[in-house]
Amino acid sequence: MSEPSDAIDLPAQLQSLSRQLTASNPELYRHVALYLQVLRQVLPQRVQQACFHLATQVHPQRYVELPEERRRLLLGQINELVSRCSSLLTVEQLVILASQISRERQRRERHERQQLLEELSWDGESQGRSPEPEPLPPGSVQIAMAPPLSGASFLMAALARGAGSLADVVEADADADTDADAKNQAVDQDQDQDQDQDQDQDEELASTEDSSLWQAGRLPEDPEQVLRWMDGMELALGRRLRNLSHAINVELLRGGVSRSLLPVSLLDAVLDGQLETMGAPANLMRLPLPFGPSRSPQAQAMAVLLRAVELELEEPRLRTCRRRLQQHRQEVRRMAQQFRRLQRRLRIHQAEQLWLQDIRPPSIPSD
Repeated sequence: MSEPSDAIDLPAQLQSLSRQLTASNPELYRHVALYLQVLRQVLPQRVQQACFHLATQVHPQRYVELPEERRRLLLGQINELVSRCSSLLTVEQLVILASQISRERQRRERHERQQLLEELSWDGESQGRSPEPEPLPPGSVQIAMAPPLSGASFLMAALARGAGSLADVVEADADADTDADAKNQAVDQDQDQDQDQDQDQDEELASTEDSSLWQAGRLPEDPEQVLRWMDGMELALGRRLRNLSHAINVELLRGGVSRSLLPVSLLDAVLDGQLETMGAPANLMRLPLPFGPSRSPQAQAMAVLLRAVELELEEPRLRTCRRRLQQHRQEVRRMAQQFRRLQRRLRIHQAEQLWLQDIRPPSIPSD
């Protein structure tokens, strides 16, 4: 049985598609670099506008009462934060952060799998445990011993239960900010310990994949990995803007303009669409708080929250850069679909050839 000519050309077609992708990678790199360049140019003004609104429209009395020296110090600190963040808004720096985020996700997924396996492998030995409870009547509710909530879910659940007041849960002072920094350091130490302890084969394989995906100054040569690269860069950019937002809110708290500091987990919940917010000016977040006297206006918390989509809405140059990135993504996605089809056809052809080889009767050696 002769091989079809198109089957013979499959490896050549795959190589041609890979060369086409490799040739388009420098253009993608330039698109991302230009987007970040424009972002670095417009970010100081957008941050200043957001802080101006908080200081003059939301908390004017507090800002007026601040001494001139303290006001200048506050503005200087905010400008310094923006400058430091801008120095990290480069392709090379975002690649490093994207690799770290990828490893964090892999460790989290591996930990969740381990927990699931432990639960599934639990033999249910009754030694040292109380006897099984009797079946409940129909319509009864059984309270499960679930683990406690964490992060934003814990905060909102505590507020819903009336566990604390605005001053207890949301309002903070400099000491509370110090406590938050200490907790963040403890979390970082725990993550470092987890990273040191997780040295199994899965992590080694994931590290190998990351090293091929996040090479400095080089984009992947597989269209699927290029799409992953673009997604990772978006996540890294969002992380940078979120960190800058939290740092600015901390400075506004220290400076006396704001009295509330929303935790990072709450900012993440808003960015992920897990919490509904109220209307607010660009790069600001207004969050309703579910407590307070029933007849008084609903309590609210307002903070800086920088988002790429809002920055793009305010800046035409960023929208132009985003449009080019979207067009490039569509082209890479088309390549990825074609790449998958060619790979499948090649695997089918290889399987057919092996099948024909396996059913062929063995040759009898001649005397």
